[in-house]
Amino acid sequence: MAQLRHDYAKFQALNTEVLVMVPNGPRMIARYIERHPTPYPILSDKGSAVAGQYLQVKKFFALGTPSVFLVDRAGRIRYAHYASSMIEEPDNRESLAVLEGLAG
Repeated sequence: MAQLRHDYAKFQALNTEVLVMVPNGPRMIARYIERHPTPYPILSDKGSAVAGQYLQVKKFFALGTPSVFLVDRAGRIRYAHYASSMIEEPDNRESLAVLEGLAG
């Protein structure tokens, strides 16, 4: 999620926090963060229990793939990206445009 790291200051300037949810356990996340420090939290959804609850809403959402949520200071999700593979990253241009439109 290198692009999220790169644009993190832009998300912060728009009063938004980046949350990444992955289907890995805490130990694997800790190893990843050791090698690739991230300014945003990475949440564990081992076994995709939480993700499975969203399948009713997002039929195209693949179990076992990362999700990115942009959350405002009031706790509202302003943008969500549900990856279709383990290596897919969101295009930050789209999410930043959405957030800038909400701020403007």
